[in-house]
This record gives sequence, C-alpha cells and structure tokens, in this order.
Amino acid sequence: MADRDLVGQLFMVDFDGFAPSEGIERLVTVGGVGGVILFDKNVQDAEQVAALTNALQGVAAAAGCSPLLVGVDQEGGPVVRLRGTHFPSAMAFGAAGSEALVAAAAEVTARELRAVGIHLNFAPVLDVNSNPANPVIGVRSYGEDPALVGRLGVRAATAMQAGGVLAAGKHFPGHGDTALDSHLALPAVTHSRARLEAVELRPFREAIRAGVAAVMTAHIVYPAVDPERPATLSPAVIAVLRDDLGFAGLVVSDSMRMRAIADHLSPGEAAVRAVLAGVDLILACGPAEAQWEALEAVRAAAAAGRIPATRIAAAAQRVLAAKQRLRLPERALVGAADVRFRVGLPEDRLLADRVARAAATLVRDHRGLLPLPAGPVAVAAGAAPRSTIEQLAEAIRATGRTAPIAILDEPDISAWTGPLVVPLGDLPGDRYSPAAVAAIHHRALGPHPTVAVATGVPYPLGGFPAQAACLAVYGADPSSLRAAAAVLVGAGSAGGNLPVTVADHT
Repeated sequence: MADRDLVGQLFMVDFDGFAPSEGIERLVTVGGVGGVILFDKNVQDAEQVAALTNALQGVAAAAGCSPLLVGVDQEGGPVVRLRGTHFPSAMAFGAAGSEALVAAAAEVTARELRAVGIHLNFAPVLDVNSNPANPVIGVRSYGEDPALVGRLGVRAATAMQAGGVLAAGKHFPGHGDTALDSHLALPAVTHSRARLEAVELRPFREAIRAGVAAVMTAHIVYPAVDPERPATLSPAVIAVLRDDLGFAGLVVSDSMRMRAIADHLSPGEAAVRAVLAGVDLILACGPAEAQWEALEAVRAAAAAGRIPATRIAAAAQRVLAAKQRLRLPERALVGAADVRFRVGLPEDRLLADRVARAAATLVRDHRGLLPLPAGPVAVAAGAAPRSTIEQLAEAIRATGRTAPIAILDEPDISAWTGPLVVPLGDLPGDRYSPAAVAAIHHRALGPHPTVAVATGVPYPLGGFPAQAACLAVYGADPSSLRAAAAVLVGAGSAGGNLPVTVADHT
C-alpha cells in the first residue's frame, strides 16, 4: 500500500444512519479509512445491519480499498447494539461464576455478530470494579476480584475468537477504580505500580497470555506510570502493555470524542499523539469535520517525519493482519440466510435465561420473606427508570400474579398491605427520594413484606433496612427481570454469589 493508504488503515470511524451516508462513503473512498464502528444509531434489526455492512463493503470494494473492519460494543447487559440475543451483564456472569456459561454466551455472540458482517467486538470488559462509586463500569465488570475477572474474561475472549470474531479487552490498564466517567471528564487512578500489577493489570495479563486479539486503552491518567498523559496518549503506559505484558496484537483507542480527550486537545493533535504513543487503531467518532481533521493530521505528521514511517507501517500491518486473520478478502460479505438461521434463535434466549437464573443472588432475607405469599405484588415506582419498573411488573404478571405499580412518594403507600417490590435504578445516579426512603423504612419495619431488587449494581442494597429482603439480578435486560420475577414468586431460586462487596449501612 502507498503511505497515504497505510495511514487510512489506522482509523475506525462512525456515522449516522441505517444505510451508508454520503459522509461515510467519502471517508472510505477518499479518506481510505480501514474500519467502521456501529452504534445504536445504525441498528434497526439484524437484517438491516447485514444489508448495511454489505453495502459498506461494496463501497470499499468499488473504490479498490481494503475490506472494512467492522466493530461494535456488544458486551451484554446495558451495552448492546445488535438486536439479537440479549445476554445479562458481565457482573451477572460474575455472580453465576460459570466459565461454561461465559463461553456459551460468547460463542452465540460471535455467531450473531459474524452473521451480520461484524468482525471486532469491543469486549470483554477486563476492568476490576473495586470502586462502588464508579459511574461508568459497574455491572459491565465481572466483579471486584481480579482472579474472577481474569478467569471469566479469558473464557469470553477465547470463545469469541473461536467463533470468528476478534475480542478487544478493555479499558487498559483499568477503569474499575474511578469515580469519574471518562466520557465526561479526565479521571486518574492514583494507585502504586505494585497495586496496579496486583489488581488492574492481572486480568489483562491473563487475557494476553490466552491470545486476546486486541486491547482498548483507557482515557485515564495513571501517575505511577505517567503522571502527565492519559493511557491512550502515553508511550509509557503502552510500553507496559507491549514490553511488560508482552502484547503483540492490535492496540485500539477508546472513542477520541470522549471529553477526557476532546476537552484537552484538538481531534488532529489527539490522534497524532495517540499514534505516537503506540495506538494502532484510532476510534475517530463524532462529526465528519473532526474525523477528517484527525485523519489529515496523522497524514501530515507522517509526511513531515513527526510520526516515523516505521510506526505507521507497524500499526497498519497489525490492522491488515487482523483482516487477514478474519479472511475478510474472501468473507467480507454475508448472506440473508446467515441472519435468518444464526441470529436471535429461541435456544439462545433460553441460554440467556439460564445465565440470569444462575446469577440471581439473595443478598439477605432475615425474615424469610421470599418467596412472596400468594396474591397481588405491588411494584414501586420512584427508585428506578420507568421502563425497568414496567418491565419487572410485566414479568411478575407473566407468572400469573397481579402486579400494580405504586408510587413510593404517595402518602398512602403505607396503606398497601400486600408485598411491595422496590426495583433499584440501573442507571448511574438513580437514587430514591427522602420521602421514598421514609416509606420503605416504615414498611420494612411493619408486618408487610418489602423486597428490594437491584436491577443494576447491588451496592444500594446496603442502605436498605435489615428487615427488608434484598435480591440482586445485575441488570434490567429481559432475562434478568424474568429471573427476578421467578425468585419473587417462588418459581425459581437465587443461586448466585455477590461478585462485589455490599457494605451494610443500615
């Protein structure tokens, strides 16, 4: 390839729409970008995604370009793009603790992604969620134990890759102990290098030994390694990945549109510094002007000698090697039958239900409130998103129970004499109001059963009265809510174990 084409291979871009836009076509044909990442804004259903990726590959082929590497975030839980089988969150798998379930789910995910023309999955999350205040990782992590995260992360990555989709472990060297979201700010993890080795780096080291194809960097400062630059822009941090951990695969940046980067550098300068630091594939997300600025800035820096030709060549070669590994020159296009017979199969939904049932965790039930007695079960509104409340109520109704929705802040909530289920929010920052807290405490101290169900991270359960039963299902996906309903009415058991510590604040 010419130098100009080599630089294009270092970029994976996004765009708006369910079909190729004029902007993405120009980035491929004129800009020579090597890949595309899909988000919710690009996805209607599996058939449409397959048609979209085929159309994108057709654009590249007609222009004489290398086949496109198509990526996506299909983690499960709260982060899914393809409307196929919706598996529970990583933390649910952590609660279930089964490598077999992790591998089976990863195999299904790989089959579904490859069927619609997607080749690179930005998963598994290898962050160790040791900070209960973490606003962005939470249930996306397998838990707080680095051994558990490493063990399950390795099985996810190896099974995914055996199914023909490259896995990308993230977010190196670890996003689990932050109280800031790097989408919105620039966090720092201030632990010593010894602590980083023992906790944050351990899952990445194990995944690298197992052959994970790609690693995504974090937009976080790690002063013990580099006090000035976030990992994505730090030669020192990427040297830890390459030299200390021995990673020879594809280094991918997190989205360069995130404010941890975008608030401090222009798109062009940020991309140049990332390539200089050792990033092979830049996720240049955002407006087309920013994408073009990043692309041309790297080209200009390469032409001027600021970025050595050897650095460009090495990065491009890793991208092209990934495409060869996937056999994209012969297998870039997918067929309609691939979608029909490989995506959203009934047996795969049953697998998701098995995972959710194995994950459901009875955190405490001192009064033996579960299963709830026969009769109506009210679902409280006010402590979780409305969609979660309505879906949990519907899941309870599907078991044959009546399940009205009650507003916690209403003064007559105490008049409800039947069981009350309180779903806790599955979005960062969701908390119940002081009036709701008072209502919950009043009920929990009385004779009528009150049950809290954590449909996100389980940490808020520690603030519930000891008299309330507490159940964790680690997500608001359909399978997890069905598992919660089954435990509540006695149609299923809670066999999971907490993969994080829930401090008792009652």
